[in-house]
Amino acid sequence: MFEENDLSAILTEAERLIEESKIEEAIDLLEKQVQYYENEITFLNFIAKIYYLIHKPDLALNYLNKSIEIDSENLETLELLGDVYHNLKNWNQALISWKKVCELDPKKYLLWNKIGHLYYEIGEYAGATRAFSNFIEYEENIEVYSLLSVIFKKMGNEIESWNNLMKAEQLDPTNEKILMQIGETYLELDNYDRAEDYFQTVSKINDENLQAWFYLGKTQEAKQDFIQAIDAFSKVIELDPDNVLGFFNLANIYASIANIEEAIRYYEECLSRDPAFLEASVSLASLSWASKDYDKAILYLEDALRHNKNEARIYRMLGDISEDLGDEEKTLEYWEKATDLEEG
Repeated sequence: MFEENDLSAILTEAERLIEESKIEEAIDLLEKQVQYYENEITFLNFIAKIYYLIHKPDLALNYLNKSIEIDSENLETLELLGDVYHNLKNWNQALISWKKVCELDPKKYLLWNKIGHLYYEIGEYAGATRAFSNFIEYEENIEVYSLLSVIFKKMGNEIESWNNLMKAEQLDPTNEKILMQIGETYLELDNYDRAEDYFQTVSKINDENLQAWFYLGKTQEAKQDFIQAIDAFSKVIELDPDNVLGFFNLANIYASIANIEEAIRYYEECLSRDPAFLEASVSLASLSWASKDYDKAILYLEDALRHNKNEARIYRMLGDISEDLGDEEKTLEYWEKATDLEEG
C-alpha cells in the first residue's frame, strides 16, 4: 500500500489504471486516500476531473467545492468548476468561474473562446462578441472571426459582420468555409456576380465541395444562366446521387425553360428518394393540371396526402381541380377541408 505522503505515486498509479480503462479501480484507489489528502488541492482536483470525465458532475462538484475552500483563486479549480457548472447547465456559475480565471491570469485567454461559445449558446450575443473580441486580442482565429460574423449578423450589424469575414479571408484566402460564408452573403444581397465568383473559387479549391456546387447552381439559376446552373446541379447529383434538393432544383430549371419531359423526370427522381417531398408532388400535379391531364394531377396529390395528411395546400389544389372538372360536391368538400386546416 502507498505511504500517506506518497501522493505522486498514488496519482501515477491512478493514471495507469485509467489508461488501462480501469476507471472504477482508479476511483476506488483515490476514494480510499481521501482521508489523507482532503486538504490537497492537487488530489481533490484530480479525482474531481475523473468524475467529470465519466459524466458524474455532482460528485466532481463535491470535490471542487472542497478545493475552492482551500484556495479560492486556484486556476485549475476555477476552470474545472466552470466546466462542471456548464455540464450542469448552470450558465451563470460557469461564466463566473471562467471569467475569474481570465482576470487572475490573462495568459488563460483561451477561456474567452469558451466563454464566447457559452454566451452564444444561450443567446446573449453582446456577451459573446465581447468574449470573442477579448480572445482575438491575443490570437487571431478564422473560426472565431466566422462566428463573430454570424453573431453580428443576428444582431443586425451588417458592417461588423462583413468586417469579420474580411479579416478571416485575409488570414486564409483559401479557407472554404469563409469563402462560402462570403459567397452566401453576396447571394443574400442579390450580388450574383460576386457570389458566383466565390462559389466558383471554392469549387476549384475543392472539386468535391457539394455545398459550393449547390450554391453555385442557385446563383446561376438566379442569374437565369440555366445551362450553367444545370451543370452545377448535375455535379451535386454526381457527388451525392441521393441529393433530393439537387434533383428538385434541376427539375425547377427544366420547368423554367419549358423542358417538361425532363422536369417531370427529375421531380419523380425526388419522390423516388423522398416520397414525402411535398414541393415535388405539387409541381408534378401543377404540370399535369396545366396540360389538362387531370387524372394524373389528382393521382400525384393523392399520393402526396399519404405523407402529408394535414397539408391544406393539397386539399386546396384538389378543390381547384375539381372545380375545373365541374364536380361541385368534391370542390366544396376539398375547400372546406383546406379551410379547416388553415384555420386550425
